[in-house]
Amino acid sequence: MIENEQNEITLIFHPDKDKDRKMRAFVETIATYKVKTLDLKRESITELQLAEIATKMTVGVQDLIDSSYADQTKIGSTRTSDLSETDILKLISQNTILLATPILIIGKIAYLYESAYQLLTQNFNIAGLASASLANEEEKVHNELR
Repeated sequence: MIENEQNEITLIFHPDKDKDRKMRAFVETIATYKVKTLDLKRESITELQLAEIATKMTVGVQDLIDSSYADQTKIGSTRTSDLSETDILKLISQNTILLATPILIIGKIAYLYESAYQLLTQNFNIAGLASASLANEEEKVHNELR
């Protein structure tokens, strides 16, 4: 299980993904929170932990799949939409690049982020988090185009 103490954030990321590396650098600058990281390239994640993350995100396990990587991963002729929840959890735990990341767990809730700017614009009342006005201009533009 992935549990946090008060003033702790858990970041689940894959270092082969550019946005994950950027999020890690950003989150580690939050001075008022202890940051725990789960590097999916070095550490394993269990099917139970993945199911727990889906519950904390209030999404189905199929929503944990990063579609940009699912197309590149050989899973036979089976489409991910045809897999059972158990099969999806097993597939992601064995091929962690398939997990949609970066994921932040703050308290008992997990969030999937595209960028640090997105985190800044959310109202989580995280003490020590700078305002969105200080965000990287490139990320502001990218998020406004969505």
